[in-house]
Amino acid sequence: MKMRRRRSTFPRFDWRRSIDNSEPLKGQLWTRSEKALQEPDVHWSQRAAAGAVAVFEAALLLWLLLGPATAIRNVEVHGANHMTAAQVMKAAGLDQSGSILAVDPAAEQQRLLGQTWIRTASVQPMLNGTVRIDISEWQPVAVYHSGASGSLFLMSDQAVLLGLAPNAGLLVNIQGPGSRDPKVGDRPLDPQLLVALVNIQRGLPGLIGQQVSMFIVDSCGALTMVTSRGWKAYFGRVLTPEEFASLRDKLAALKAIAGSVNYNSADLDYINVMNASEPAAAFKSKEPVPPSPSPGAKPTPAPTPAPACK
Repeated sequence: MKMRRRRSTFPRFDWRRSIDNSEPLKGQLWTRSEKALQEPDVHWSQRAAAGAVAVFEAALLLWLLLGPATAIRNVEVHGANHMTAAQVMKAAGLDQSGSILAVDPAAEQQRLLGQTWIRTASVQPMLNGTVRIDISEWQPVAVYHSGASGSLFLMSDQAVLLGLAPNAGLLVNIQGPGSRDPKVGDRPLDPQLLVALVNIQRGLPGLIGQQVSMFIVDSCGALTMVTSRGWKAYFGRVLTPEEFASLRDKLAALKAIAGSVNYNSADLDYINVMNASEPAAAFKSKEPVPPSPSPGAKPTPAPTPAPACK
């Protein structure tokens, strides 16, 4: 018995027929009219009101920026010793008659850090009209002068010249080459060498019972130490980290011969420790001989200091 197929009540959709073959939509306009594209007509009173609002907002902004409500009433400077509060404000670019809203802490901090004396800085505007500036200054550890000038300059632990000094005081006194006069902001010395010189001055009294009067670094980079007794110690060239490190052995050589050399003698001229294994002492009244801690050792002529660079 054959089954009869039921005919669907829905029209059949011919999926094989492409969209391109279909007829275009009719009876509908899919573009906007020229009238719809025109800006709506605004009454002159509305335009006048909008202009008045803009003028009011501009006036309000100027009042906020320049008016007494946001004016800078006070500037507090903390941590300044070598700079006055006025100098700090000028360096930061702060206008005390300006607005607290115009203060840019990041920009003014960078201006302050560009000053030679200032190590760290922060600028904080407050709602009560106060601007607080906190700075810390570089602390001088030495004074520096060239052979061409007697002017003393304070030097930070980064070997940067900070400013003029009236005298050396208890700071490390360093004389550099006399080729030119230094300027504030210069770095005439390697910071590692400066650290070594500061440590030598601090440690020499406990090492050999002597005080350092000054250090001299010539144009060749040769280092000479002048003691308060007047005699000198020649350390040789100090231009590289290896040569900086060799100062430890040369100081040990000074201590090693302390038993055979009277460091308090007025007749002592210099000690040559350029070769730490063969230190030699020279006296004003006789030829230089190497000091010997053992009585039976045979003295040999001591090397003379290298001539100064030209």
